[in-house]
Amino acid sequence: MRHLALTAIVLAAALSPAEAQETLDLGRPPASGSQNPVLPPPSGSQNPILPPPSGQRYAPGVGGPFSGSDIPGLDQRRIGPPRLRSGSGDIGLVGDVSPQTPAEQGGTVDKLADIGPALRRCWQPPALPGDLTGAMVSLRFSLRRDGTLFGQPRVTWETRRGDAAFQRRFSESAVAAVHACTPMRLSKGLGASIAGRPFTIRFHGHVPLNERQS
Repeated sequence: MRHLALTAIVLAAALSPAEAQETLDLGRPPASGSQNPVLPPPSGSQNPILPPPSGQRYAPGVGGPFSGSDIPGLDQRRIGPPRLRSGSGDIGLVGDVSPQTPAEQGGTVDKLADIGPALRRCWQPPALPGDLTGAMVSLRFSLRRDGTLFGQPRVTWETRRGDAAFQRRFSESAVAAVHACTPMRLSKGLGASIAGRPFTIRFHGHVPLNERQS
């Protein structure tokens, strides 16, 4: 043991002051204010993808990294009427009919947008009173595959202005048009897609601009 202790003392005495100082500095923290260097990521690595902010939904490839109504670049294909999907429920609004709508001449109805013109051929709206410039009624009904009426048309909304008796006649004229134009000549594809599924048609009545009172 004494031999080992003497050996350690001789080695310590043989070291220069600089070497002894370097040995003592090992393991000390860096000087105040220094920073560890920030190295770049290795070649081929990617920056981490952070989660989207709260309230936004990640949608890769759709109008940018995030989707939301307040974000520029939102995929415009999502805007507009929904596509007709076989087997789903209510189709919703499929068109509008007014006295200016061109009447379909009894051909095959191949698209939802053709239902309104097909009904215009059978619609005889009452003349608007002189003090009324517009009226409207929404009908909800459904058709079978062969174009026959499935159930009865139902008024879901109507204007409440002007003469109540006129509004009643206006709504009745729209219902009568649906009865008069059914069975409707539906194409096989459209008939299979809408069979038994309710949809809505809006009937508008208005005075032409050149006939309105100033």
